[in-house]
Amino acid sequence: MEQAQARIRKLDEIIQHLYEDNLEGKISDERFVKLSENYEKEQKTLEARVSELRGLIASEQESSVNVERFLDLVRKYTDIRELNAELIREFVEKIMVFKAERIDGRRVQRIRLIWNCIGEFMPPMPQKEEKTA
Repeated sequence: MEQAQARIRKLDEIIQHLYEDNLEGKISDERFVKLSENYEKEQKTLEARVSELRGLIASEQESSVNVERFLDLVRKYTDIRELNAELIREFVEKIMVFKAERIDGRRVQRIRLIWNCIGEFMPPMPQKEEKTA
């Protein structure tokens, strides 16, 4: 982002010098138009990229803050002995319960938890060990 901002400032200087050179008759009007259009096009592209990067940085900072808030909440409850309504309200934003299904003759009910501060978190599934003969 800093490189793009530095280039934008440099392009401003270049365009200013082109304008002055055109006024002084050092370059033709046609040449001025062609060069300034190219530089302004590059500058607009860079400005769009800087705007995009600012959005990404803001999003990452917000995500970092949310993770910190969640970790503070976890630290508050280090020795949980039973799950009660208060804990659920503190930790869980939303619980979604899906329609029960029969899979391999067994009734399976899927649920989805959306946690406060961090959203959905799916821990990695343990890998099944292969049996060898």
